[in-house]
Amino acid sequence: MDRKKITVKINGADYIIAGEESQEKMLEIASYVDDRIKDITAKNNKLNQTFASVLAALNITNELFIEKDKLKEIEAREQDYINKLNELTDKYNDIEYENKKLNEEMNSNFGDAKKTTLEIKSIKEQYENLYNDYIKKSEELAKFRREYDLLKREKDNKQKELEKVKIELSESKYKLIDLQNQLLQNQIDLVKVKKEFDEFKSSYDNGAR
Repeated sequence: MDRKKITVKINGADYIIAGEESQEKMLEIASYVDDRIKDITAKNNKLNQTFASVLAALNITNELFIEKDKLKEIEAREQDYINKLNELTDKYNDIEYENKKLNEEMNSNFGDAKKTTLEIKSIKEQYENLYNDYIKKSEELAKFRREYDLLKREKDNKQKELEKVKIELSESKYKLIDLQNQLLQNQIDLVKVKKEFDEFKSSYDNGAR
């Protein structure tokens, strides 16, 4: 699948992002991240852009883990339904087999065959109800999986932004060290010039006398 590139605005800055999703989906993700950062800065306008981005990434990651926990819970409940469905299916098959045997003896055991038929009907109703519930839970699971994938992509995007910020901070650190070294050298040169000036002045004063 072709990767698409698009320019988005997050916290007042333009970023070029790429992905296999549609442009509308990438714009939706970027807008969500932008809104989270704006919410944080609105509560504390003293936060710088880097710290606000990190807090937004942490909040989005927290949401991701919450959705993952929900997904695990639904998957566990789904497995319970599957187990119950399998148990009922086995019981249904057993009843069907028993019913078949009873039908062969119907002439002499008509009453028992009628009772078993009612039991089969009851089991079928339970089976259908459980199956319908299973379909409903499967749809819920698919919804949570889509939400989980969206949050995961948002987390990955914020992680990339965080790495970029770390690189910028590292570069700024080295620039600051260079400026400090230049300042130190300028101070050394200034001392030298002052010393030479004092020597020249002393020599000039002695010559004038």
